[in-house]
Amino acid sequence: MPKILIAEDDADVRAFLQDELTEAGFTVTGVDNGADAVVAAVEGAYDLYLLDMLMPGLDGIQTIRVLKKVTPDVPIIGLTGYVGLGYMAQASAYGVICLAKPVVMADLIREINEAIAARSAE
Repeated sequence: MPKILIAEDDADVRAFLQDELTEAGFTVTGVDNGADAVVAAVEGAYDLYLLDMLMPGLDGIQTIRVLKKVTPDVPIIGLTGYVGLGYMAQASAYGVICLAKPVVMADLIREINEAIAARSAE
């Protein structure tokens, strides 16, 4: 089962994503901020990171920068409810797809499967 690390500061959204992705066959770990995501990434092996873009402390872009240094081969997908703030463009500059919230679970699962398959093909 592919392992996914979710960093999402909204507890309800994090729980929803964990439940849906677990039901879809993934092993999911959730944290509520970017700093904890970096710690979890260093301490464990994940197949994909799913990051909220607007979190307290390290935001999604700052977290992407660090994760790309410590685990450069792990794909990242971003999520944002603030489409107009430029997070999608900033994430794209790091090769990260950023989806708008509320996310359509079928789209998210497709993106996750494609990212993990692309990594496996490398």
